[in-house]
Amino acid sequence: MNTGRTKINYRILISAVFSTLCLIFFLSGCGKAEPAVSEKASRPRVNIDEKLTKGTVSLSAAQLASYGEIVDCLFQEDKETVNLTLKMPEIPKSDDAMIYLFAFDLCEECSFSGSFQKTPVATARKSRYGRLKWTYEGRQLFQQFVPALLLNGKYVPLSSGVCIGNPEMLADNEGGVPAPKSKKGLLLDPQMLETPLLTDLGVKYAIYNIPLSHIMGETDNEAFPTILYEYQGKTYKFNGAGINGYDYLFGYLTDSGMNCTAIILNDWNEEYPQMIHPLSRNEDVNAYYYAFNTADEEGCQYLEAIASFLAERYSGKEHGLVSNWVIANEINQQKIWNYMDTDDIEMYCAEFEKAMRIFYNAAKSYYADANVYFSIDHEWNSNKNNDDKNFNAKELVETINEIAKQKGNYNWGLAIHPYPDPLTRVNYWTESYDKTVDAPLLTLMNLSTVTDMLTKEEYLDRNGEVRSITVTELGFSSASGEKLQAAAFAYCYYILEANPYVDAFFMNRQTDALEEVKQGLAFGIYNMDQTPKYILDTFKYIDTSQAKKHTEFILNILGADSIEEALAWAQ
Repeated sequence: MNTGRTKINYRILISAVFSTLCLIFFLSGCGKAEPAVSEKASRPRVNIDEKLTKGTVSLSAAQLASYGEIVDCLFQEDKETVNLTLKMPEIPKSDDAMIYLFAFDLCEECSFSGSFQKTPVATARKSRYGRLKWTYEGRQLFQQFVPALLLNGKYVPLSSGVCIGNPEMLADNEGGVPAPKSKKGLLLDPQMLETPLLTDLGVKYAIYNIPLSHIMGETDNEAFPTILYEYQGKTYKFNGAGINGYDYLFGYLTDSGMNCTAIILNDWNEEYPQMIHPLSRNEDVNAYYYAFNTADEEGCQYLEAIASFLAERYSGKEHGLVSNWVIANEINQQKIWNYMDTDDIEMYCAEFEKAMRIFYNAAKSYYADANVYFSIDHEWNSNKNNDDKNFNAKELVETINEIAKQKGNYNWGLAIHPYPDPLTRVNYWTESYDKTVDAPLLTLMNLSTVTDMLTKEEYLDRNGEVRSITVTELGFSSASGEKLQAAAFAYCYYILEANPYVDAFFMNRQTDALEEVKQGLAFGIYNMDQTPKYILDTFKYIDTSQAKKHTEFILNILGADSIEEALAWAQ
């Protein structure tokens, strides 16, 4: 048996050797032609480079600056590679066959000159539709990328700079938290944590402020020492005591099942003047908060470090989860709430948009489902004279949207404060309001002024969807009567609950604030001595099966036969 198998194997082997020899003989006969084939194969490569250098169109540097269109700039699945896709109508003439890609800080002007010195992060042969690919490095999350050609010995941009468009790819925790069962939110009184004064209210969304002066800098508190945070080779110092307070707050709220929102506020801080924009460094104006410094490298790097620190710390691990971030407050009020000494809305919005994108990219890179908003008040289009009193919120939203798209569209959201006018007014439903997009005021009775605008194609987010809208501040004073306050809240809640574009409503506030009460604005569910008002049960039960029992009284106050009839008034 073994001998038979050996003979069969030899036959197969002999046959294989014979076939191989025949093939070698055949190839050797063709071998003389191989050098010619190799030469022909190499010639097109030389010709391609020559043709790409000459291009098919000759353009000036000014014409080239907007000739290319960046389709996208995205992290790939490996989280280490970034691809930028560029398209051009034709191949422009330049000094060589290459496209060069450069990284700029957000504060840098993306202009090129003979003295320009940078190392490209990527290169590729010119193409009408091509990609530049590179390996991601640290700060690039907060930079913009500019494709360029070498023309007459100088780098000339092919488009404006764009930022990486999908920072959420870097996040470890891609899964979101369960969606809250209602839109009911509240500006909290931290003194009421872990007491029935909060736990009995059934709050689904909680919101709280983070003034930067409360968390920046050193502390001599031995129990909560200074936190040293390393970012891009530099050490940043955070107040251990201040951070411990937020750790406890957001940890407790998260454990209690509340969805957390933090408002980042840039208050005056003598120890950190670099945090204040150069056009905002005037403490004498007595503004509440000041514009972030995005005008220079130091300011941007501080913002990046702060945003990265907060986003990482509150990304759902040991210190709780902040799902939503609001950057600054009522930024159309540039003289009071986000001070900058300017009446140039384009420049103002450009500087703010840099700060918002920094916080957005940081938040999304640590928690993929994070939302990042900027806020406006109700002065939608009231400043007809266009004086320096305030910017119209409508024009501000339009301008930020355009600026954001220039560097790559992203999913920013809008936080609105649709108070009645004046703020002391409680029976807001008795007034008639302009419901067009050019309405002077944005209120509960004409939310279409903002939703009609944001549903247009040019305002949709990266996914082609309407952006997240949230009412982060709105309250009604009990100074005109506690029952009227409760009715105003309930009607407001039902209006917002019925609006498919509003994701949450944060009532201002849990407890009366002395400064507001002096102005006739007793917004709280509780008085300053923590005694409850009539609104308590209305707020507590409005999103439960017992809602009707605690809200049916509002129909008589509204003068409506049904909630459906009342809701029709606000459409």
